[in-house]
Amino acid sequence: MDMRTQTPDEQYDPPPAHRFRVEAAMLEMIEHLRQEGLSRQEIALILADAADEYVMILANMTAETQSDQQSRQRHQ
Repeated sequence: MDMRTQTPDEQYDPPPAHRFRVEAAMLEMIEHLRQEGLSRQEIALILADAADEYVMILANMTAETQSDQQSRQRHQ
């Protein structure tokens, strides 16, 4: 299933290769930040907050897109 076509009650399960790439990039970023002096706890909390914010941005984008589509359908 593609995240763009799922309904709100469907869980998105990314392809394993995509998950691996994202996790590898995240671990690389964490290592870089650790070398710059940030603690593991600080990095984890900031990543969690950033992920939550990103999910909210995506949800708002999806809601706006759905609203636009419904508006166009009403005007046809």
